[in-house]
Parts: sequence; structure tokens; C-alpha cells
Amino acid sequence: MKRQGASNGNGGIFNNFSGFYYYAQKICDLMIVSVLWLLGCLPVITAGTSFAALYDATSRSIRRDDSTVVKRFWKSYKRNFKASIPVFFGCALAIFLLLLGYGIARECIPGLPGLFFQMLYLLCALLAIAAANYAVAALSRFDMPFSWIMKLSLYLTFRHLPRTALLILLFLAAYFVLMINMLAVVIVPGLYALLAGMLIDPLLDRHMPEGYEEEAGE
Repeated sequence: MKRQGASNGNGGIFNNFSGFYYYAQKICDLMIVSVLWLLGCLPVITAGTSFAALYDATSRSIRRDDSTVVKRFWKSYKRNFKASIPVFFGCALAIFLLLLGYGIARECIPGLPGLFFQMLYLLCALLAIAAANYAVAALSRFDMPFSWIMKLSLYLTFRHLPRTALLILLFLAAYFVLMINMLAVVIVPGLYALLAGMLIDPLLDRHMPEGYEEEAGE
């Protein structure tokens, strides 16, 4: 849905072309894509596919007004289905092992050394989560092999640490909101992907590897 000009005054704020209608529609789109993301994650192995489709739909449909959010989500979901599975398992395994190390350090290493290793594993886990965000965002835009996706995501994680820190804070904020009220799942995933995409997309534009072109839109 392309945004039209300002209302001519005949319909007031509820005119279909008013700013009120436009932004209300965007909020509805965020809720729709959040529910689609949840449905797409139900077979756990497709969680990466669903995240990539979430990024694509919020970036193209909500930020750029390119096609409807439902159409864009499922188009991206089908396109990235196979490529996203190794990316998801690679990221999930790294995060699991780091959190496992955190748990072992918490239970088995007493005192300050234990606290040090807990903080180290937790920090590495958060960096791995940020890298996973970069990976699925890149997957949603580029047709790249697994090795390039992982190299690019790790490079962006450490090359742009201030932005990575913002991405981690955004993730933690979304996590705590969902822990407080799980009903927020109807909008938090879409809002998170929208804001995270604003942080990640400029970096993908700047560091796109030579020889790879962005996936075409509609």
C-alpha cells in the first residue's frame, strides 16, 4: 500500500488517505506479520526461515510499501526455506553450547572465577544472537551460500560493535517484554524485526560482497 497525499479535508482524520489510516494500517501489518512469524516457527526447524521472512516482510512491505505483508512473508518463506535451515542450525548450535557453558560455569565453578566465566559465556551468547540476526537479515536479501552468510554475519558483528550493542539491547528489551506479557507476541516480533532491520540494512548495503545482487522485490 503506497502512502497517498494528505487528506483534502472532505473525510477528516478517518479519510482512507489520512495519516491516521496509514499508520493504523502499519500497526495492523505488524500484528499480522508477528502472527505469521509465530505460525512459521511451529515446526522448529523452520524458525530460521520464519525469521528471514519476518525481516523481509517488515523491510519491504512495512518500511518500503512493497506489496502486502502476507504476500511478501510467504514469498520470502518459500524462497528461503532450504537455505535457512543450515543457517538456523549453525546459529542455534553455537548459542546452545554457549548457554550450556554458562550453566556449567554457574553450577561448577565457585567464586570470582565462576562469575568471570559466566559473564564471558553470556556475552558470547549475546554476540552469537546478534550474529544470527545479521545472518537471517542477509539471507532475506541475498542469494548467498551458507559459508558467505556466516562470514558476513560474524564480520558485521565485530566490525560494527556499537550497532551490535544496540541490536543486543533491542533483543533484550523484546525478550523482557515477552516474559512480562506473552500476549505481546502479537506485535513484538514484527516491531523488533522492523527496528532491527533499520540497524542492519544500512550495513548490508555497505558490505554486500561483490558478485551478489539483492533478491528482487515484486
